[in-house]
Amino acid sequence: MSVKIGFAGCGYIAGVHMTNLKRDQRVEITCTYDPDPSRTGAIGVKDFDQLLSRVDAVYVTAPNTLHAELARKAIAAGQHVFCEKPMATTLDAARQLFEATQAKQTVFQVGFNRRFAPVYRRVKELLQSAPPHCAHIKMNRGELLKPVWTGDEQITGGFLFETPIHMFDMMRFQFGDVAAITARLSRENDFSMLIEFQSGLHATFVTSADASWFFPYERLEIFGEYFTIETEELEALRYRVGLDAPTRTEDYRDLAHEVKMGFAEGDRLFVDAILGKSAPPVTALDGYRSVELACACYQSAREKRRIALA
Repeated sequence: MSVKIGFAGCGYIAGVHMTNLKRDQRVEITCTYDPDPSRTGAIGVKDFDQLLSRVDAVYVTAPNTLHAELARKAIAAGQHVFCEKPMATTLDAARQLFEATQAKQTVFQVGFNRRFAPVYRRVKELLQSAPPHCAHIKMNRGELLKPVWTGDEQITGGFLFETPIHMFDMMRFQFGDVAAITARLSRENDFSMLIEFQSGLHATFVTSADASWFFPYERLEIFGEYFTIETEELEALRYRVGLDAPTRTEDYRDLAHEVKMGFAEGDRLFVDAILGKSAPPVTALDGYRSVELACACYQSAREKRRIALA
């Protein structure tokens, strides 16, 4: 018996997930919904309610500001949900959605694909034997012009809910929960942050919305006793673990895009979770915590003070 899956939103990211799922013999993509019917193809339906009546699971791949509402409706209908990041664009909406997931026994997974990217999985593996002291994180966009909606907060919820939210999740994935955040805004959508973790580790995070597409636009630099780890986007990893150890490089450039970016593994694990083979690897709580961090950053920058997290 195939898992019947529908898509709410038929933009670029929906196409990435569809390509992966079409390779999975356990899945049938049953229908799609988008306000623009020209994007839905032959299996398009007229509204979201019709989609819900035909599927076992829903991919919420609509614009950011619609995620929470669509996901709540799907949960209420008893469907499994893969919700693209961010789970919501306000803390209240994220809390309501989290509570909705706890009231149902269905699978809910958030689309933080970088957790499954080989370069970041390798970092986590290295950190098991080399506890970090501090880190620097960077994620810049090249511009806010393409796609045309990228700079529209009515669609994205704000710059931090677009690409930077991946790094808020990555911080927790690598270093654990955050205790406090202090942020400053030098100009619109250019943030500098000091992140304090419950473990005692601290990290800086810098993100700019229009820094030009300068490689690497995404990077982790992690430091500990006689070791350094440095990533170059999702393409490569350099590290030295040990005072006299050589610097080693691992290259992931030749991997297929969907593998290198972690999309293929995330989609496979979602289907595994639906079939009861494993728990969802990125939970509603993970989604909530990332929204909480983005909102705390905005608040800290606005009020110019340190924000403690519960």
